[in-house]
Amino acid sequence: MESQLTIFEAVMDILRLKPIFIIGFILMTAMLFWLFKKENKRPIRQIVIASFLLFYYLCIVLENVVGIPTISEIIRVIGLGESVFNPNINLITLVGGVSLEFILNIFCFIPLGFLCPLVSQSFNKMKYSVALGFGLSLAIELSQLFTLYRATDINDLIANTFGALLGFFCYQMVLKLGVKETPIFDSKAVQRLPLLIIMTAFVTVFIS
Repeated sequence: MESQLTIFEAVMDILRLKPIFIIGFILMTAMLFWLFKKENKRPIRQIVIASFLLFYYLCIVLENVVGIPTISEIIRVIGLGESVFNPNINLITLVGGVSLEFILNIFCFIPLGFLCPLVSQSFNKMKYSVALGFGLSLAIELSQLFTLYRATDINDLIANTFGALLGFFCYQMVLKLGVKETPIFDSKAVQRLPLLIIMTAFVTVFIS
């Protein structure tokens, strides 16, 4: 029982966000209200729910899983007399085979490939969802050049991109089960909504 409780507590720690993340949720609410204030259709609510799920997922991944640099961490590093720029780069692919970490990185990005088409049908094309997964993973890896204990690893980039691809296929499987797609909106802001959510999550985590 004690071991199970420890695992449960570890999971809860990962899923818990700091109070400062309320700022991000307020920004998300304002952005979605501005985009959909003239729409009253039920599918809009589905997009809003998927948008908040995507934002929460991104905050969890960026803050508690992959670990991008934050203002508080940068201040701490400077206070220790360390350099802010700490490159630790690995460009060699799968030297020791497929590790558990590689598999976990794949699973980590599956929600991204699944949620983005729910938020915007512009990402109901595989090339866009995969490109977004690659771009987000690249941004994470480059940001880790400015952390003390993280490595910029090409294997993470490969695993994360593949995870986004698997998530996209999961979304397509759900559609084949008869779940209806949300209607298409022509607004460029809505088409780019997943990108706006990613940017909001990055900023929120950075100031945390």
